[in-house]
Amino acid sequence: MKTNMKRCVSTPKNCRAGFTLIELLTIIAIISLLFSFVFASLRDARGKARLAEAQTTVNQLRRAITVMSEDTGEWPNHKKIDAIELTPNNEIWDLSTPAAGLVTTDGAYSGWSGPYMASIKNDPWGNPYFFDTDYDIDPSPSVLNAVVVGSFGPNGQGQNIYDTDNIIHIFIVEQ
Repeated sequence: MKTNMKRCVSTPKNCRAGFTLIELLTIIAIISLLFSFVFASLRDARGKARLAEAQTTVNQLRRAITVMSEDTGEWPNHKKIDAIELTPNNEIWDLSTPAAGLVTTDGAYSGWSGPYMASIKNDPWGNPYFFDTDYDIDPSPSVLNAVVVGSFGPNGQGQNIYDTDNIIHIFIVEQ
């Protein structure tokens, strides 16, 4: 009995060459691996860009606070210049408010000639920038206070939670 099977010996037109399932799965795995490297790099770049944006804004806030304090003799929230204030609720958690005096005034700043910034948006992680006259810059049990302006950083934890991802500029440090 003869079978009429055609063999593809030299690649005739009616024989089609293709990829095996193993070859296709290998290619898909390689492409997936490459995409994971690309996405990891993009995530790292996005994180670095957010940090740079927050650092730039903190520096702009520092300059605005310096000019305002020269004009008015006060820091945001009517705090004494060049003094660490340890009283409760001495912080201002949102520098866009009139009490901060940077964008608008609450009317109680004598010599105010602002606005010192056109607007103050939240940091890249969605939290407002803050000004604190007793920020604990020493994580050890001994407290070392400073006057700072800053952002709560990527983790967004703040309001008297002093951690290492905060982005701050120090005006003065307790001696």
